[in-house]
Amino acid sequence: MSFIEHGLESEITKLLKKEKKLTIFDVGCYRGVFTKKILELVGKKKNKFYLFDINKNVKKYLTKLLKLKNVHYNEIALHNKNGKAIYHYNGSFECSGSSLSTLLKDDSTWVLSRKIILKMLFLSTEGFKKYTVPIITLDSFVKQNKIKSIDLLKVDIEGSEHLMLQGANKTLKKNKIKAILIEIADKKNIYKKKERKVLNLLKKNNFTLLKKNIYFSPSFFSNHMAGDYQLINNNYFK
Repeated sequence: MSFIEHGLESEITKLLKKEKKLTIFDVGCYRGVFTKKILELVGKKKNKFYLFDINKNVKKYLTKLLKLKNVHYNEIALHNKNGKAIYHYNGSFECSGSSLSTLLKDDSTWVLSRKIILKMLFLSTEGFKKYTVPIITLDSFVKQNKIKSIDLLKVDIEGSEHLMLQGANKTLKKNKIKAILIEIADKKNIYKKKERKVLNLLKKNNFTLLKKNIYFSPSFFSNHMAGDYQLINNNYFK
């Protein structure tokens, strides 16, 4: 996820700096780097951060962040239904491919090339493990927690992004989300189709694409690719 590396679009930065009270969702937070950067950007505002990840190790990575009263960690996945699902954890390189999606797990070229690299670096090559995790729709989470609106929704969930957005249908239709930063990932041969599907869903819900960045590293010796997309709700596009 390279939104911070490549910079937020000015419209999103203005939105974050203008609002006196922010509600930010960091979906697929991992080590909390994105949340930390946004905290630096917005300063000491009355804001709330909702972090989501189903990697069992993540909570220990967030020790300092979780000391903040306005940071709320949820060990649950946002998806297109409520219940349980199988999570595929990459024990060799947990920040890459750990997901409800089997996109990277099933990419034999990616798995083999990363194992070779890990062996060269004398690191673990234990591969993927799976376990059952709780899932909830964003619509249900918003309702249960009485969240009126989301100023910024960041999504980095390794291929499950379209399903997650399906679970945000009511929230999107009511224009309760102001800006979205989302990673789209899929197989190279169907990537354009996945991109159109995600962007069309958001366009139908009043969003304008501000910027996209297709990056090289995921596609290196693999059969998949990924990119970051920044969008803003037209109601807040001034």
